[in-house]
Amino acid sequence: MKLVKFSAIFFIFFISQMLWHESSCFPDVLDTQSPVFNSDYAASIGEKVYTFRTDGETVKKVDGVISGIKKNRDDTTYMLIEFEEAPVPGAPLFFDSKVIGMVYRQAQTGSLFEVMPLKVILDFTKNLQSARPGEKSAGSENQEKTSSGDNISAVRGYIEARDYDKALKILQDALKKEPDSPELHGWMGIAMLEMGNARQAAQEFRKAIAIEPGSADFHNGLGYAMLAMESLNDAVASFKEAVRINPKHADAHYGLGTAYVNLGEIKLATKEYVILKDMDSKMADRLFQLIMRRGSPETE
Repeated sequence: MKLVKFSAIFFIFFISQMLWHESSCFPDVLDTQSPVFNSDYAASIGEKVYTFRTDGETVKKVDGVISGIKKNRDDTTYMLIEFEEAPVPGAPLFFDSKVIGMVYRQAQTGSLFEVMPLKVILDFTKNLQSARPGEKSAGSENQEKTSSGDNISAVRGYIEARDYDKALKILQDALKKEPDSPELHGWMGIAMLEMGNARQAAQEFRKAIAIEPGSADFHNGLGYAMLAMESLNDAVASFKEAVRINPKHADAHYGLGTAYVNLGEIKLATKEYVILKDMDSKMADRLFQLIMRRGSPETE
C-alpha cells in the first residue's frame, strides 16, 4: 500500500477539519485478509491503541482497537479504529509509546473512526514554516498595570523591530529610576532572550518573580530562558508554575509541551496539545508538528 502525496482535499481538512462528502471515497473496507499493516502503520489488526481527550480541565486517555483499513479513491489508506468513546479529531494516536497517526473523523461504518497515518501527516507538515516559540510576550499580562507604560510601549516597539540597543537603553535608564519594577525586569528578560542571552534573561525573570511571584508571565518567561539553555527540567518546573497560576496561559502550555517533546515525554506533550487545541489553534498546530516529528521512528 504505497502512500501518495496529500491531495487538495487532505490540505483542506488539515486547515479547516471539514468533513468530506460521502461520495468522495469508496465505502469503508475492512481488510481482514491482511494480517499486519506495513511500516506506515507499525501495528497489527486487533492491537490496542490510544489517544487523549479533554473532559473539562481533565485530560483523559481513550483506548481503542485497530479494526481494519479504509481505502480511499486517491489510493491512500487510513486505519479504522474502534474506540471506547468518541475521540477528538486532530488528536495524535499512539501505539505503545509511538505516535502512528492522527484521528480524522468518524467512519461511515458503524462506530469506527478513521486515522491518518503518520507519513501522510509528515509529508504535509515538513513543508510548513516553523514559527519561533514564545512569540507572545512574557510581559503582556502586566503591561497595562505598569507605571512606566510609555517606556514599556517604546521597548516593545523596539524589540519587535529588533532594535535591541535602543530597547536596552530605555530599560537601563528606567530601571535606575524604578529598580523594583517587575515589569521592567520582565521586559529586560524578554530583550535578553531575543538577543540570545538566555542566562541574563533568566536572571531578569527571577528578579521580576521575586518582586511579583504571582505573575504567570514571568514564570513563563523564565521557562523559555531555561528552554533556551536546555535546562529542560527547570523549564518544565517554570512552565508548570505558570499554568498553575493561569491555566489559560496558552504560551506556557506550548512551552511546557515543547519541553516535554525535548525530554522525549511524548504522552505528556500530547496532553498539552489537547489542552492547547481549545485555546490557540495556531500554537496547537505548531506543537502538533513537534510531536509528530519526535514521535516518528524516522527521527529517533
